Amino acid sequence: MTQTRWGWILRSREAPRRISYLELLFDLGLIVALTRLSDRLTGALSLDHAVETMVLLAAVWWVWTVTAYTTDWYDPRLAVVQLIVLTVLFGGLLMSLAVSSAFEGVSGIAFAGAYVGLHLFRGLVLISALRGHALRRRSLRVLIWFCLTGVLWVVGAFLPSPIRLAIWATAVLIDYAVSFFGYPLPRLGRLSAEELRVAGEHLSERYRQMFIVALGEIILVGVRRYGDPPFVSPRTAGLILLFVLTVTMWRIYIVYVADHLATGIDEATSPGRFGLVVAYAHLIMVSGVVLIAAGGDIVTRNPIGEPNATQLAILVAGPTVFLAGRTVYALAAFRALLWRMPIGVVVLSVSAPMMGALPPLAVAATITAVMAVIAFVPHFGPSVYRTRWRIRTRW
Repeated sequence: MTQTRWGWILRSREAPRRISYLELLFDLGLIVALTRLSDRLTGALSLDHAVETMVLLAAVWWVWTVTAYTTDWYDPRLAVVQLIVLTVLFGGLLMSLAVSSAFEGVSGIAFAGAYVGLHLFRGLVLISALRGHALRRRSLRVLIWFCLTGVLWVVGAFLPSPIRLAIWATAVLIDYAVSFFGYPLPRLGRLSAEELRVAGEHLSERYRQMFIVALGEIILVGVRRYGDPPFVSPRTAGLILLFVLTVTMWRIYIVYVADHLATGIDEATSPGRFGLVVAYAHLIMVSGVVLIAAGGDIVTRNPIGEPNATQLAILVAGPTVFLAGRTVYALAAFRALLWRMPIGVVVLSVSAPMMGALPPLAVAATITAVMAVIAFVPHFGPSVYRTRWRIRTRW
Protein backbone atom coordinates (compact mmCIF):
# COMPACT_ATOMS: atom_id res chain seq x y z
CA MET A 1 0.00 0.00 0.00
CA THR A 2 2.18 2.82 -1.25
CA GLN A 3 1.44 6.48 -0.87
CA THR A 4 0.98 6.67 -4.64
CA ARG A 5 -1.87 4.19 -4.44
CA TRP A 6 -3.51 5.16 -1.17
CA GLY A 7 -2.52 8.82 -0.89
CA TRP A 8 -3.52 9.77 -4.42
CA ILE A 9 -5.63 12.69 -3.17
CA LEU A 10 -2.74 14.32 -1.32
CA ARG A 11 -0.91 17.30 -2.75
CA SER A 12 2.79 16.48 -3.13
CA ARG A 13 5.28 18.88 -1.59
CA GLU A 14 6.95 19.28 -4.99
CA ALA A 15 3.71 20.31 -6.71
CA PRO A 16 3.25 23.98 -7.76
CA ARG A 17 1.71 26.10 -5.01
CA ARG A 18 -0.01 28.65 -7.19
CA ILE A 19 -3.57 29.63 -6.31
CA SER A 20 -6.03 27.63 -8.41
CA TYR A 21 -9.05 29.00 -10.25
CA LEU A 22 -11.15 26.81 -7.97
CA GLU A 23 -9.93 28.76 -4.94
CA LEU A 24 -10.64 32.06 -6.70
CA LEU A 25 -14.19 30.89 -7.32
CA PHE A 26 -14.54 29.88 -3.68
CA ASP A 27 -13.47 33.36 -2.54
CA LEU A 28 -16.39 34.86 -4.44
CA GLY A 29 -18.65 32.92 -2.10
CA LEU A 30 -16.91 34.59 0.83
CA ILE A 31 -17.67 38.01 -0.64
CA VAL A 32 -21.35 37.12 -0.89
CA ALA A 33 -21.34 36.07 2.77
CA LEU A 34 -19.55 39.23 3.94
CA THR A 35 -21.97 41.43 1.99
CA ARG A 36 -24.95 39.66 3.52
CA LEU A 37 -23.44 39.99 6.99
CA SER A 38 -22.82 43.72 6.62
CA ASP A 39 -26.40 44.16 5.35
CA ARG A 40 -27.62 42.20 8.37
CA LEU A 41 -25.64 44.42 10.70
CA THR A 42 -27.12 47.66 9.37
CA GLY A 43 -30.61 46.17 9.13
CA ALA A 44 -31.18 46.42 12.89
CA LEU A 45 -28.45 48.26 14.75
CA SER A 46 -28.19 46.97 18.32
CA LEU A 47 -25.63 45.32 20.57
CA ASP A 48 -27.40 41.94 20.51
CA HIS A 49 -27.67 42.08 16.73
CA ALA A 50 -23.96 42.90 16.43
CA VAL A 51 -22.96 39.97 18.67
CA GLU A 52 -25.18 37.63 16.65
CA THR A 53 -23.56 38.85 13.42
CA MET A 54 -20.06 38.28 14.79
CA VAL A 55 -20.95 34.68 15.74
CA LEU A 56 -22.25 34.09 12.22
CA LEU A 57 -19.11 35.70 10.78
CA ALA A 58 -16.92 33.39 12.89
CA ALA A 59 -18.75 30.38 11.44
CA VAL A 60 -18.39 31.67 7.87
CA TRP A 61 -14.72 32.44 8.42
CA TRP A 62 -14.12 28.95 9.81
CA VAL A 63 -15.58 27.43 6.64
CA TRP A 64 -13.10 29.50 4.61
CA THR A 65 -10.16 28.59 6.86
CA VAL A 66 -10.80 24.85 6.81
CA THR A 67 -11.20 24.98 3.02
CA ALA A 68 -7.88 26.84 2.71
CA TYR A 69 -6.22 23.99 4.61
CA THR A 70 -8.07 21.45 2.45
CA THR A 71 -6.70 22.90 -0.80
CA ASP A 72 -3.24 23.09 0.77
CA TRP A 73 -3.22 19.42 1.81
CA TYR A 74 -5.13 17.93 -1.14
CA ASP A 75 -4.63 18.41 -4.88
CA PRO A 76 -7.26 20.87 -6.20
CA ARG A 77 -6.73 19.53 -9.75
CA LEU A 78 -8.44 16.28 -8.79
CA ALA A 79 -12.15 15.88 -9.40
CA VAL A 80 -12.85 14.65 -5.87
CA VAL A 81 -11.20 17.73 -4.31
CA GLN A 82 -13.10 19.98 -6.70
CA LEU A 83 -16.30 18.21 -5.65
CA ILE A 84 -15.49 18.89 -1.99
CA VAL A 85 -14.75 22.59 -2.56
CA LEU A 86 -17.79 23.17 -4.78
CA THR A 87 -20.06 21.40 -2.30
CA VAL A 88 -18.66 23.52 0.51
CA LEU A 89 -19.17 26.61 -1.68
CA PHE A 90 -22.81 25.62 -2.15
CA GLY A 91 -23.21 25.04 1.60
CA GLY A 92 -21.64 28.44 2.23
CA LEU A 93 -24.13 30.01 -0.18
CA LEU A 94 -27.00 28.46 1.80
CA MET A 95 -25.47 29.86 4.98
CA SER A 96 -25.27 33.30 3.33
CA LEU A 97 -28.92 33.15 2.32
CA ALA A 98 -29.91 32.30 5.89
CA VAL A 99 -27.83 34.88 7.80
CA SER A 100 -30.43 37.67 7.69
CA SER A 101 -32.77 35.78 10.03
CA ALA A 102 -30.48 33.01 11.26
CA PHE A 103 -31.75 33.52 14.80
CA GLU A 104 -35.36 33.13 13.76
CA GLY A 105 -37.25 29.96 12.84
CA VAL A 106 -36.44 27.96 9.72
CA SER A 107 -33.50 30.14 8.66
CA GLY A 108 -31.60 29.09 11.77
CA ILE A 109 -32.16 25.43 10.92
CA ALA A 110 -30.92 26.10 7.36
CA PHE A 111 -27.80 27.92 8.59
CA ALA A 112 -26.87 25.25 11.14
CA GLY A 113 -27.73 22.41 8.76
CA ALA A 114 -25.59 23.84 5.98
CA TYR A 115 -22.66 24.52 8.34
CA VAL A 116 -22.71 21.04 9.86
CA GLY A 117 -23.53 19.30 6.58
CA LEU A 118 -20.65 20.75 4.58
CA HIS A 119 -18.13 19.82 7.29
CA LEU A 120 -19.48 16.28 7.55
CA PHE A 121 -19.55 15.85 3.77
CA ARG A 122 -15.93 16.92 3.44
CA GLY A 123 -14.83 14.64 6.27
CA LEU A 124 -16.65 11.58 4.92
CA VAL A 125 -15.25 12.03 1.41
CA LEU A 126 -11.69 12.47 2.70
CA ILE A 127 -11.92 9.41 4.96
CA SER A 128 -13.10 7.37 2.00
CA ALA A 129 -10.40 8.72 -0.33
CA LEU A 130 -7.61 8.18 2.23
CA ARG A 131 -8.54 4.58 2.99
CA GLY A 132 -5.36 2.68 3.85
CA HIS A 133 -3.24 5.83 4.33
CA ALA A 134 -1.84 6.95 7.69
CA LEU A 135 -3.25 10.47 7.26
CA ARG A 136 -6.75 9.06 7.30
CA ARG A 137 -6.63 9.40 11.10
CA ARG A 138 -6.20 13.17 10.68
CA SER A 139 -9.49 13.46 8.79
CA LEU A 140 -11.15 11.06 11.23
CA ARG A 141 -10.27 13.21 14.25
CA VAL A 142 -11.55 16.34 12.53
CA LEU A 143 -14.76 14.60 11.48
CA ILE A 144 -15.46 13.31 15.01
CA TRP A 145 -15.06 16.79 16.50
CA PHE A 146 -17.36 18.32 13.88
CA CYS A 147 -19.92 15.64 14.73
CA LEU A 148 -19.70 16.63 18.40
CA THR A 149 -19.99 20.38 17.85
CA GLY A 150 -22.56 19.75 15.13
CA VAL A 151 -24.94 18.53 17.82
CA LEU A 152 -24.69 21.96 19.47
CA TRP A 153 -25.32 23.75 16.16
CA VAL A 154 -28.37 21.66 15.29
CA VAL A 155 -29.88 21.65 18.79
CA GLY A 156 -29.34 25.39 19.09
CA ALA A 157 -31.24 25.95 15.84
CA PHE A 158 -34.45 24.72 17.52
CA LEU A 159 -34.15 26.91 20.62
CA PRO A 160 -35.13 30.56 21.29
CA SER A 161 -32.76 33.27 20.05
CA PRO A 162 -30.93 34.11 23.34
CA ILE A 163 -30.24 30.43 24.07
CA ARG A 164 -29.38 29.80 20.42
CA LEU A 165 -26.81 32.58 20.52
CA ALA A 166 -25.16 31.15 23.64
CA ILE A 167 -25.04 27.60 22.25
CA TRP A 168 -23.78 28.64 18.80
CA ALA A 169 -21.13 30.90 20.34
CA THR A 170 -19.98 27.96 22.47
CA ALA A 171 -19.93 25.66 19.44
CA VAL A 172 -17.85 27.99 17.28
CA LEU A 173 -15.41 28.64 20.14
CA ILE A 174 -14.95 24.89 20.52
CA ASP A 175 -14.38 24.56 16.76
CA TYR A 176 -11.62 27.16 16.95
CA ALA A 177 -10.05 25.83 20.16
CA VAL A 178 -9.90 22.12 19.34
CA SER A 179 -8.25 22.84 15.99
CA PHE A 180 -5.45 24.74 17.70
CA PHE A 181 -4.85 21.83 20.09
CA GLY A 182 -4.83 19.27 17.30
CA TYR A 183 -8.34 17.83 17.67
CA PRO A 184 -7.47 15.75 20.76
CA LEU A 185 -9.47 12.57 21.35
CA PRO A 186 -9.15 9.62 23.74
CA ARG A 187 -7.10 6.78 22.22
CA LEU A 188 -6.72 8.64 18.91
CA GLY A 189 -4.55 11.32 20.52
CA ARG A 190 -4.04 14.66 18.78
CA LEU A 191 -2.64 15.80 15.46
CA SER A 192 1.14 16.04 15.36
CA ALA A 193 3.05 19.02 13.99
CA GLU A 194 3.84 16.97 10.88
CA GLU A 195 0.18 16.14 10.28
CA LEU A 196 -0.66 19.84 10.52
CA ARG A 197 2.17 20.92 8.21
CA VAL A 198 1.18 23.40 5.50
CA ALA A 199 3.01 25.16 2.68
CA GLY A 200 3.82 28.72 3.69
CA GLU A 201 3.84 30.01 0.12
CA HIS A 202 0.33 28.73 -0.62
CA LEU A 203 -1.34 29.57 2.68
CA SER A 204 0.16 33.05 2.95
CA GLU A 205 -0.99 33.83 -0.58
CA ARG A 206 -4.49 32.59 0.30
CA TYR A 207 -4.68 34.94 3.29
CA ARG A 208 -3.45 37.93 1.28
CA GLN A 209 -5.72 37.20 -1.64
CA MET A 210 -8.73 36.72 0.60
CA PHE A 211 -8.17 39.98 2.43
CA ILE A 212 -7.70 42.01 -0.75
CA VAL A 213 -10.91 40.52 -2.16
CA ALA A 214 -12.70 41.25 1.13
CA LEU A 215 -11.67 44.91 0.90
CA GLY A 216 -13.65 45.18 -2.31
CA GLU A 217 -16.78 44.45 -0.30
CA ILE A 218 -16.48 47.89 1.35
CA ILE A 219 -16.77 49.69 -1.98
CA LEU A 220 -19.39 47.22 -3.23
CA VAL A 221 -21.73 47.97 -0.32
CA GLY A 222 -21.19 51.71 -0.74
CA VAL A 223 -21.98 51.59 -4.47
CA ARG A 224 -25.11 49.51 -3.85
CA ARG A 225 -26.42 52.22 -1.51
CA TYR A 226 -25.30 55.10 -3.74
CA GLY A 227 -28.48 55.28 -5.81
CA ASP A 228 -28.61 57.99 -8.49
CA PRO A 229 -27.95 61.36 -6.81
CA PRO A 230 -26.36 64.39 -8.53
CA PHE A 231 -22.72 63.61 -9.20
CA VAL A 232 -21.54 66.53 -7.07
CA SER A 233 -23.23 65.52 -3.82
CA PRO A 234 -22.48 64.38 -0.27
CA ARG A 235 -23.13 60.79 -1.33
CA THR A 236 -20.40 60.99 -3.96
CA ALA A 237 -18.05 62.46 -1.37
CA GLY A 238 -18.92 59.62 1.00
CA LEU A 239 -18.13 57.00 -1.65
CA ILE A 240 -14.81 58.67 -2.41
CA LEU A 241 -13.95 58.58 1.29
CA LEU A 242 -14.78 54.86 1.34
CA PHE A 243 -12.39 54.33 -1.55
CA VAL A 244 -9.59 56.24 0.20
CA LEU A 245 -10.24 54.33 3.43
CA THR A 246 -10.04 51.04 1.53
CA VAL A 247 -6.69 52.08 0.05
CA THR A 248 -5.32 52.94 3.50
CA MET A 249 -6.38 49.52 4.80
CA TRP A 250 -4.74 47.83 1.82
CA ARG A 251 -1.48 49.62 2.53
CA ILE A 252 -1.60 48.98 6.29
CA TYR A 253 -2.21 45.30 5.64
CA ILE A 254 0.35 44.75 2.88
CA VAL A 255 3.35 46.84 3.90
CA TYR A 256 5.75 46.36 6.80
CA VAL A 257 5.88 42.59 7.47
CA ALA A 258 3.10 40.91 5.46
CA ASP A 259 5.47 39.78 2.67
CA HIS A 260 7.34 37.58 5.15
CA LEU A 261 4.35 35.46 6.18
CA ALA A 262 5.35 32.51 3.97
CA THR A 263 8.77 32.36 5.61
CA GLY A 264 7.23 32.69 9.05
CA ILE A 265 4.92 29.73 8.41
CA ASP A 266 7.64 27.50 6.95
CA GLU A 267 10.11 28.22 9.74
CA ALA A 268 7.62 27.84 12.60
CA THR A 269 7.99 24.88 14.95
CA SER A 270 4.42 23.87 14.05
CA PRO A 271 3.47 25.52 10.74
CA GLY A 272 -0.12 24.26 10.92
CA ARG A 273 -0.82 25.80 14.34
CA PHE A 274 1.06 28.95 13.34
CA GLY A 275 -1.25 29.21 10.32
CA LEU A 276 -4.27 28.87 12.61
CA VAL A 277 -3.06 31.75 14.81
CA VAL A 278 -2.78 33.82 11.64
CA ALA A 279 -6.34 32.76 10.73
CA TYR A 280 -7.63 33.96 14.11
CA ALA A 281 -5.89 37.33 13.63
CA HIS A 282 -7.39 37.63 10.15
CA LEU A 283 -10.83 36.99 11.60
CA ILE A 284 -10.43 40.14 13.71
CA MET A 285 -9.37 42.12 10.64
CA VAL A 286 -12.22 40.73 8.54
CA SER A 287 -14.62 41.68 11.36
CA GLY A 288 -13.29 45.21 10.94
CA VAL A 289 -13.98 45.02 7.20
CA VAL A 290 -17.60 43.96 7.83
CA LEU A 291 -18.05 46.81 10.31
CA ILE A 292 -16.51 49.32 7.90
CA ALA A 293 -18.81 48.11 5.12
CA ALA A 294 -21.74 48.62 7.48
CA GLY A 295 -20.40 52.09 8.28
CA GLY A 296 -20.12 52.79 4.56
CA ASP A 297 -23.77 51.90 4.23
CA ILE A 298 -24.58 54.52 6.89
CA VAL A 299 -22.44 57.19 5.21
CA THR A 300 -23.72 56.73 1.66
CA ARG A 301 -27.36 56.40 2.72
CA ASN A 302 -27.49 59.52 4.93
CA PRO A 303 -24.17 61.40 4.71
CA ILE A 304 -25.29 64.68 6.30
CA GLY A 305 -27.82 63.41 8.82
CA GLU A 306 -27.33 63.14 12.56
CA PRO A 307 -26.05 59.68 13.56
CA ASN A 308 -27.36 58.03 16.68
CA ALA A 309 -25.05 56.46 19.24
CA THR A 310 -25.19 53.02 17.63
CA GLN A 311 -24.40 54.34 14.15
CA LEU A 312 -21.47 56.33 15.53
CA ALA A 313 -20.21 53.22 17.29
CA ILE A 314 -20.35 51.25 14.02
CA LEU A 315 -18.49 53.98 12.13
CA VAL A 316 -15.65 54.10 14.66
CA ALA A 317 -15.57 50.39 15.51
CA GLY A 318 -14.68 49.23 11.98
CA PRO A 319 -11.23 50.88 11.65
CA THR A 320 -10.55 50.33 15.37
CA VAL A 321 -11.18 46.59 15.13
CA PHE A 322 -9.14 46.36 11.93
CA LEU A 323 -6.15 48.12 13.52
CA ALA A 324 -6.43 45.90 16.61
CA GLY A 325 -6.47 42.81 14.39
CA ARG A 326 -3.49 44.05 12.37
CA THR A 327 -1.60 44.63 15.62
CA VAL A 328 -2.38 41.10 16.83
CA TYR A 329 -1.40 39.71 13.41
CA ALA A 330 2.06 41.32 13.50
CA LEU A 331 2.67 40.35 17.12
CA ALA A 332 1.55 36.73 16.71
CA ALA A 333 3.17 36.10 13.34
CA PHE A 334 6.33 38.20 13.44
CA ARG A 335 6.82 39.39 17.04
CA ALA A 336 6.73 42.90 15.59
CA LEU A 337 4.88 45.96 16.84
CA LEU A 338 4.34 49.13 14.85
CA TRP A 339 3.41 51.63 17.55
CA ARG A 340 1.26 53.77 15.28
CA MET A 341 -1.38 51.01 15.08
CA PRO A 342 -2.25 50.61 18.78
CA ILE A 343 -1.94 54.39 19.10
CA GLY A 344 -4.49 54.66 16.26
CA VAL A 345 -6.82 52.34 18.21
CA VAL A 346 -6.56 54.62 21.25
CA VAL A 347 -7.02 57.82 19.23
CA LEU A 348 -10.14 56.54 17.47
CA SER A 349 -11.62 55.16 20.68
CA VAL A 350 -11.01 58.35 22.68
CA SER A 351 -12.22 60.67 19.91
CA ALA A 352 -15.46 58.77 19.29
CA PRO A 353 -17.53 60.68 21.90
CA MET A 354 -16.25 64.00 20.54
CA MET A 355 -17.54 63.14 17.06
CA GLY A 356 -21.09 62.58 18.28
CA ALA A 357 -22.33 65.94 16.95
CA LEU A 358 -20.80 65.45 13.49
CA PRO A 359 -22.69 64.08 10.47
CA PRO A 360 -21.60 60.66 9.16
CA LEU A 361 -19.66 62.23 6.29
CA ALA A 362 -17.52 64.30 8.69
CA VAL A 363 -16.99 61.27 10.94
CA ALA A 364 -15.85 59.25 7.93
CA ALA A 365 -13.49 62.06 6.86
CA THR A 366 -11.92 62.20 10.34
CA ILE A 367 -11.45 58.44 10.48
CA THR A 368 -9.99 58.36 6.97
CA ALA A 369 -7.51 61.09 7.90
CA VAL A 370 -6.32 59.09 10.92
CA MET A 371 -5.97 55.94 8.81
CA ALA A 372 -4.08 57.86 6.11
CA VAL A 373 -1.54 59.07 8.67
CA ILE A 374 -1.00 55.50 9.87
CA ALA A 375 -0.73 54.19 6.32
CA PHE A 376 1.39 56.78 4.54
CA VAL A 377 3.60 58.62 7.05
CA PRO A 378 7.08 57.11 6.54
CA HIS A 379 8.86 55.17 9.27
CA PHE A 380 11.47 56.98 11.28
CA GLY A 381 14.23 55.55 13.43
CA PRO A 382 15.56 51.98 13.40
CA SER A 383 13.64 48.99 14.69
CA VAL A 384 14.15 48.48 18.43
CA TYR A 385 14.44 44.90 19.67
CA ARG A 386 12.85 44.51 23.09
CA THR A 387 14.86 41.66 24.60
CA ARG A 388 12.56 41.23 27.57
CA TRP A 389 9.52 40.50 25.38
CA ARG A 390 11.45 39.47 22.24
CA ILE A 391 9.46 41.97 20.19
CA ARG A 392 10.79 44.29 17.48
CA THR A 393 9.16 47.72 17.73
CA ARG A 394 9.09 50.67 15.38
CA TRP A 395 7.19 53.92 14.91
